[in-house]
Amino acid sequence: MSPIDVYDENTTFVFTGGPDSFWTVLFVLVAVGLFAAFLVKMIQHENHAYAQMINHEPVETGPAVEGEPPVF
Repeated sequence: MSPIDVYDENTTFVFTGGPDSFWTVLFVLVAVGLFAAFLVKMIQHENHAYAQMINHEPVETGPAVEGEPPVF
């Protein structure tokens, strides 16, 4: 006996988190905002890193590889 075969005409449905829900809309907006902020920060870092490489300057402080002596 499948639940699809038997349907009660008095059945009601309760949707607790549909697409018009405040929390669903807020979550999507926060997720899109965080993703956009990530992309902006990544682009800023890449532009800075490429500028440092073009000027033959270290991108970050410290040795280029762990265990490698510092550049003199």
